[in-house]
Amino acid sequence: MIGALTLALAVLAQPAARPGFEESHLFRALAIERLEPEIAPQGKRVVFVRVVRYEVFLEHEPFITWPNALHWLTDEDVVRQELLLAPGDVFDADKMQESARNLRDLGIFSLVRILPVKAAGPGEIGLLVVTRDLWSLRLESEFQFTDGHVDRLLLQLTERNLAGRNKRASARFDLRPLTLRLGGLYTDRRLLGEQLYLFAKALAVLEREDGSYDGFETELRVARPFYDLWQRWGFDVPMVAEAYTIRQSQAGTILTYDPDPDDADEVAIPRVWDHTFFSVEGLAQHQIGQKWVARFSAGLGFSLLDAEADVPAEHRAAFERDVLPHTFRWIYPVVGASFFANRFKVFKDLAAFAISEDVQLGPSVTFTLRAPLEAFGSSEGALQLAGNAGWTEAWAGDGLVEAAAGAKARFDPNDDTFYDQTLLLRVRGATPRSKAGRLVLRGDWLARRRDTQGSLTTLGGDNGLRGYPSQA
Repeated sequence: MIGALTLALAVLAQPAARPGFEESHLFRALAIERLEPEIAPQGKRVVFVRVVRYEVFLEHEPFITWPNALHWLTDEDVVRQELLLAPGDVFDADKMQESARNLRDLGIFSLVRILPVKAAGPGEIGLLVVTRDLWSLRLESEFQFTDGHVDRLLLQLTERNLAGRNKRASARFDLRPLTLRLGGLYTDRRLLGEQLYLFAKALAVLEREDGSYDGFETELRVARPFYDLWQRWGFDVPMVAEAYTIRQSQAGTILTYDPDPDDADEVAIPRVWDHTFFSVEGLAQHQIGQKWVARFSAGLGFSLLDAEADVPAEHRAAFERDVLPHTFRWIYPVVGASFFANRFKVFKDLAAFAISEDVQLGPSVTFTLRAPLEAFGSSEGALQLAGNAGWTEAWAGDGLVEAAAGAKARFDPNDDTFYDQTLLLRVRGATPRSKAGRLVLRGDWLARRRDTQGSLTTLGGDNGLRGYPSQA
């Protein structure tokens, strides 16, 4: 019942897609504040900033408005702290556009507009900032059923704008063939009102059959990301810790391993092991450039992957070779770089219905290198390389076409071989927006080679290939 009400309110809360929707809100805000647009703002000094915040539901639209009482309107200071122009600053059109991008990136507004307006004195202007809230309480879901088997059922109740403070809190229910994950997630883009980012996740893993405790998944990230293109320095400290039992299964039945399938005496060892993973990195980041933006990062990291299985001694070596993932203890320096064109366009109804988003156009390239060293105490020497490149362009107004490629591999200097090779090719296209909406299509091609992590590739239910049973 709660999920149905949430979904209904979310649909009703989406503004109608019609010409002049944003302009009508802007004109109404100008009338409320008794302001006039300034057509020549460049070089003038900002003397005031006015913020007009619209509720999710408005009286002049054909929707009920009482649900507004169940929604926290975004606080004005949440809007103001994303602005790069303040009273006393000289107007800069690039900073005004970047401020609008910051607000749209929050994902809590259906509308964001910033407009220079006339002020009383010569050489002075004001800024009018107009926002309209999105319905923020969502029941998010992901599910897959194949031949009567539950491959996955994920339900997540999320408040995207807790108390109107742009904090996101979620409660998660994640049902899988043999396990159940329960817990919560929390995101704070402005920790303590400062330019600090916090993400936390804590999930308990339970056995689905009897509800007994099976392990945990946790994640913590504290960072100072780049809030604008003028910020020169940042940092990032991500951490992951998890410990639970992995059970490779098909249609709810645990798969088995036979070390010698040609032997008449069949051996069926369950493909089950205890998984432990811990990783933490500390990165310093630097940003330069305006037309073309370059970001560099460098730091240190520690990663540990362990896998333990209860296997008869005579089959242990074969099981470790053929089933268990490659285990390691890495202590390593890490460096990275990314480059992209400072060219953005606002799209609506692209990643989500009724949400405006800024998409970076032109080329983009990202590269990361990790180098575990035995001299630092690593269990092995290696090089882990990862990178991606893409190009995105608009067409026919607000249509979009995108092509991207990503690759990752681990180089072992002991045998001059690249392991865990992964290649992903992606194309995405979106038709121009119309009264009926838009059509968005995406195609992925994924290849793996020399995998040492025990990755289980499945057909059927996991990726929708017809003619195969669930997780064949």
